[in-house]
Amino acid sequence: MRKSLLMLASFVCLAATASAQDGPKISVGYAYLRYLETGGGSATVGAFVSLAGGGATALELDGGYHRDTQAGSTFETFTVTAGPRFGFSSRTNAAPFMHLLGGLRRDRFQGVSNTSWGGMAGLGIDVSTAARVALRLGADFQIFFDHGENVKTLRLGVGLTF
Repeated sequence: MRKSLLMLASFVCLAATASAQDGPKISVGYAYLRYLETGGGSATVGAFVSLAGGGATALELDGGYHRDTQAGSTFETFTVTAGPRFGFSSRTNAAPFMHLLGGLRRDRFQGVSNTSWGGMAGLGIDVSTAARVALRLGADFQIFFDHGENVKTLRLGVGLTF
């Protein structure tokens, strides 16, 4: 509990720091993960945090967490990716973007963990709701390579950008 509160306080401090006009932007929100393999299922418990520089083209760092529990067993997935983010509009009320990120995925199941490499490509839009806050909607196709197998997922996210 204490660790969660510390992380939340850190995100709020980062959001306050990043709220300058055309400065870095931080996004936090809920993420739904759908496995694209036959019988893959989904992870309805998830979250993402994204930090990107200001401007039309910027470096983005994205972290994701997903958890699925079935029959008393918990499967957790952590992703950390980075890469370019491209903005398509200078309008202040809606800002569509595209990103192409590469990085690592770590899966943990019943005390055993596995790390794979890969990335994701996605589209999204930040819709202004207040002077320095926007609603973020996004979709990402993820593919990670794990010992000769491809793990393909679709991540849908909704959150706030500061």
